Amino acid sequence: MKHSLVRIYGPAAMYMILIFILSSIPSVKPPDLGINAEDKIAHVLEYAVLGTLLARTAHFKYPFSFRLFLMIFFIGALYGISDEIHQAFVPNRFSSPWDALADAVGVFVGQAIYWKWKMRRSSMQ
Repeated sequence: MKHSLVRIYGPAAMYMILIFILSSIPSVKPPDLGINAEDKIAHVLEYAVLGTLLARTAHFKYPFSFRLFLMIFFIGALYGISDEIHQAFVPNRFSSPWDALADAVGVFVGQAIYWKWKMRRSSMQ
């Protein structure tokens, strides 16, 4: 089945653009849950979605492999690092290596969930 480039790359690319746009807003803050970890949870969740979308994109062309998992992880983690660098130049925002680490954890978790779901789904068929 032939897939269009928009269908393959569009969701991940659009989500990366959304992350960039939100990072450009000087005063975006996660909701206060009263647990003093809202910021890190928001980073993990935000980048878990990115990890899922990157894995989905790669899966159109490649089957799961540990090498592919690492490549997706590094792409997503580098995007998180670039996002933190970008935020250093946005007024009222700051850059944090801990946020970049939370981003990387999110990419790892998101794609791990995606691949687990795909493997489980294919074994059921």
